[in-house]
This record gives sequence, structure tokens and C-alpha cells, in this order.
Amino acid sequence: MRIKYFTLPFIFLSIISLAADKANFSGKWVLDKDKSFSNPQGLEQTMTLTQTGDQIKLEAHLKHARGEQNVNETYSLDGKETEFTPQAPPNAKGKRKASWLPNGRGFLINDETSVDGKVVGQVTRKWTLSADSKTLTVDYFFDDQRGSFESKRVFNKVE
Repeated sequence: MRIKYFTLPFIFLSIISLAADKANFSGKWVLDKDKSFSNPQGLEQTMTLTQTGDQIKLEAHLKHARGEQNVNETYSLDGKETEFTPQAPPNAKGKRKASWLPNGRGFLINDETSVDGKVVGQVTRKWTLSADSKTLTVDYFFDDQRGSFESKRVFNKVE
């Protein structure tokens, strides 16, 4: 009987943690250049995120020294591997896995890019939301033929 009483609190705490609210990333976000580092020269970025349950839709507009770019992607944070089409290099194929962080304040996206079956690059992005939900931080970790490097983009919520 002692074992049952011992395990009940653990089961109860597990249920509470599973029911805990996850961060809501929805809104319009603007890059804070002063808090960000290791990004393309002159980078300006705005993003609109729409979150429905475990799915996040990203619409981003970027300006940098090499021009302008629009990015439209959807992330399913269920931990299942999906295929996606990388922006570069030509003829590349991509595999993506995205999942919530244990505390629900953020998520990880792992992308693997291959050409002719050979992996040519990996990118891991860690998205975290501040406790007041006004600051979004995206940490990037890149591994490719050039080596490994990281960058950080910090965004302020404007809507």
C-alpha cells in the first residue's frame, strides 16, 4: 500500500505538467538588431506568426545586403519528421523535425538538407519566448561544408 501512496503525487504532478499551457507565439515581430548577432550585414526582418495548437505558420520578410526575401513556412511541433523544400542549394531535399521544449516556453526545429542523398547541411533553431511574451529569441546553429557557426535573432512583439 505504501507504494501506491508514494506514486500518487508523482502521477498527479505529471498530469499537471502535461496540462500546462504552452507559449503562444502568434503576433507580428520585428528584429532587434542591437540584441542580435552574427547575422547578414544590414539584416532587417519582420515576421508574422500564427499559432494553432501545435502548428505555427511563419510569414517573414527579410532585407539584407544581397536583396530581399520572403519566407513562408509551417512548423508542426509534433516531433515527427517531415519533408520540406530548402531554399538552397538547387535540387536539395530537406527533412525537418520540430518539437516543443519540455517547459513549453519554446520549441526546436532541426533541418537536414541533402543533395543526391548526401547530407550537405544541418540547421537547428531554438525558439524561446520571454515570460511576458514580448520578446522572441531564435538561436541558430549551422553545420555545413563551411564549418559550424551560430547566430541569434531577437525580436520584439509589435502586435
